[in-house]
Amino acid sequence: MTTGPETVEFDETQIGRGLKPVAQHGRVVVANGVVELYGDGGEPVDRAPAGEVVAKPMAVTFGQNLALTMNGTRWNVSPGWGRHVGRPSAMWAMFGIRRQVKALHAAIEAHAGRTPAG
Repeated sequence: MTTGPETVEFDETQIGRGLKPVAQHGRVVVANGVVELYGDGGEPVDRAPAGEVVAKPMAVTFGQNLALTMNGTRWNVSPGWGRHVGRPSAMWAMFGIRRQVKALHAAIEAHAGRTPAG
């Protein structure tokens, strides 16, 4: 997770749409009142004003995923999960991932009242 004065960035984010994975090593950026999703190669996946994004922790994943509804599309995001994919340490990674999910949720809520920049 990278933070700046108006920017919070979550790298190594697993992004999916339903059961279909879109990115294993993507990025979520929350900046200037806008939430942006990027794929593995840095390509834009989706973008929406934070005030229009519905963010809900997914209980079925024990807090390891955040469901984001952006522009009518439901995305499942798990910040930090990409660095643990396929590794034996993945079972223990959930504690750090939960913290990042909470931080992402808080960042979206904090930016929801801001006017998106052009």
